[in-house]
Amino acid sequence: MAKKKGVIRAQNIVIFGAMGAGKSSLINLIADQNIAKTGSNLQRCTLTWTKYVLPRLFNNELQYNIFDTMGIENPELELEPVEYHRSIKNASQLLRELDECGGTSLLVYCVQKGRDGGALRSNYQLFREVLYQRRVPVVMVVTGLEDEEVMEKWWERNRTALEASEIVVEGHACVTTLKNEAKYEASKEAVRELIQRYAAVMPVLGGWKKGEGRISAFMRRISLRQPNPEDKRLQDKG
Repeated sequence: MAKKKGVIRAQNIVIFGAMGAGKSSLINLIADQNIAKTGSNLQRCTLTWTKYVLPRLFNNELQYNIFDTMGIENPELELEPVEYHRSIKNASQLLRELDECGGTSLLVYCVQKGRDGGALRSNYQLFREVLYQRRVPVVMVVTGLEDEEVMEKWWERNRTALEASEIVVEGHACVTTLKNEAKYEASKEAVRELIQRYAAVMPVLGGWKKGEGRISAFMRRISLRQPNPEDKRLQDKG
């Protein structure tokens, strides 16, 4: 009689942020190997994703599924109708797939030093509030800080502006994803510690029957929204 296969225990980690924020490089940092394609020549999509499986990330019995998602690149500009509807459909499909994989354990918001503050706030609201309705823990990883003598200084400069823009996270890490940097190993350990510390023990299931309506309303709202002065402060401080 054939032996019954054991159920794979897994945690699903969603990495989100604007195109060019360094999400693929962040995944390679977490895995400590080049598993995600990086570069600015990737085809622009909206709210699509790629799943990476890390069966032995930590010394435990858990498999980690990392979902690399594409957020809203420029939320203050109105999307073309086809792109708009594709975004809504893709977001709903992502949530359904995550439910089929057991639910979501953690949101990792990847942002790059000096990026547009409007996209920073809108992507946070889309994932944290609209898609997950504040039910999943969220942490922030800031990339591109290799030129900072002390990378944590970025957080000290920008924390007040982030809070004024209503971007609140449970934890954060200021990192470089460049492998030839002396700070690489410390960056890898900082991000891995975030995952271990904040990933929910019990993954959150969606029940996203009304998800498309929420996403549609949100995207209409941000296309009409006026710029927030705090967004400019985030961009200027870098």
